Amino acid sequence: MYDVYSPWILFFANTNKESVTDVAKRSKRLKESLSEILTRFYPLAGKLKDNLQIVCNDEGIYYTEARVNQTLQDFLLHPDDEKVKRLTPKTPGITESSIGNYVMGIQVNIFKCGGIGLSTNTSHKIVDAHTYYVFMKAWATAFRGSQESVSPSFIASEIFPNNPLLEYSVSSKLLTTKSLSTKRFVFDSTTLGILKAQPVASTSSTHPPTRVEATTAVIWKAAAKAASKVRNFGPQSPHALLSAVNLRQRASPPLPKESIGNLIDVVCAICFPGGHLDLPTMMGDLREAITKINSDHIESKKGIKGRETFNEILGRLNQLMDATAEEDRLVATSFLNSGMYELDFGWGKPIWFYVMNARVVRKVALNDTLKGGGVEAIVTLSPDEMEIFEHDSELLSYATVNPSPLRFVP
Repeated sequence: MYDVYSPWILFFANTNKESVTDVAKRSKRLKESLSEILTRFYPLAGKLKDNLQIVCNDEGIYYTEARVNQTLQDFLLHPDDEKVKRLTPKTPGITESSIGNYVMGIQVNIFKCGGIGLSTNTSHKIVDAHTYYVFMKAWATAFRGSQESVSPSFIASEIFPNNPLLEYSVSSKLLTTKSLSTKRFVFDSTTLGILKAQPVASTSSTHPPTRVEATTAVIWKAAAKAASKVRNFGPQSPHALLSAVNLRQRASPPLPKESIGNLIDVVCAICFPGGHLDLPTMMGDLREAITKINSDHIESKKGIKGRETFNEILGRLNQLMDATAEEDRLVATSFLNSGMYELDFGWGKPIWFYVMNARVVRKVALNDTLKGGGVEAIVTLSPDEMEIFEHDSELLSYATVNPSPLRFVP
């Protein structure tokens, strides 16, 4: 995996109306329970040695606490990406390399109303979205003092053994230091219903589009159109969608739900903005690509023999990076049905879970809304592309730009 920290944050309201002093006392218990679970999640308490190894030296996680001179309600009225990023840990910083650095940093932000923003920066070298969820569930369970215990499974390192001679890695060309623009686009259940009534041009299956297929295709189409207005695309100039796929449930037998690591694959679909862009076709192309990540494909990646498959896949991905300009690709990932809104530390479940983008050039992250079965798409593009993208009439017929998360809070 490329060398980047993934920043995530969970917001909790002060539902019990406790004083800020009492809320601040939770921090001591948070640290104690964190220490408890790190004996189980021991790689997270180590440091990255190099591109492929973590030294499990028990150095620990960087943990800090901050006070926010604003109520949580005021903060969530008009949140934007840069504003939320100020609540992330300074160490390890989002723009830092994780090599020789902490695997994870945590910051507990206490608002003056007693609300909490619990933010983490996690190295993508070992932590994918599901690993983050397993870790947070274990922490919440330990904090509550529950008899239930959540322990990670390290089976991934047995099924996909470390290969020190791995020829390729995920290309760093997906990362940038340039200025980026990130905005949220929320699809409610009504517009999702209309969108999911669209046909899917797919030979592998005929069922209606999933939430992932429907929203990803609309965003991909609008992003490709925006890119084509910023730079010239010929009829055969490609715009690639790189979509992350969780392997756990696609393996046969399925991998344990608590298995940690980057248990993901990346699939690619191509459109041509210089020609005709058709939603049913784009949804179908995405479906066809994802369908290929089946149990046979996963089986071909297992064990010592699987190293060859890994190299081939990463080699093809690197060839694509070399053949396309950074404006010509969009990275997609999904947190839908992840269970983030069910995390419970004992002071109420989250009222908003937000996925920040660290340095990925062009990205869309899909997340559930708190209520109503909607989808929050967090989209990152170059500023000039975003100016076009956020005014796309087809996109706006389905999605609302930057609504307050409070609209979903009962």
